[in-house]
Amino acid sequence: MISNIIVISSIVLALVFTIVWIARPNLRRRIEAPKYDFLRQVQRYNRQVGDKRDDKNGVRQ
Repeated sequence: MISNIIVISSIVLALVFTIVWIARPNLRRRIEAPKYDFLRQVQRYNRQVGDKRDDKNGVRQ
């Protein structure tokens, strides 16, 4: 009995979230913002690390 309630409520919440995610682009941007922030940070890090060269043989580290 309790497992049915948990499963049904999980499915309902997932459907509601999906419908809201599709219907509201501004909310979608807000939800996905941390992903793009992280990607920008990784790209910035890669540029900083990529600019450093090994003094011995001129190869990127």
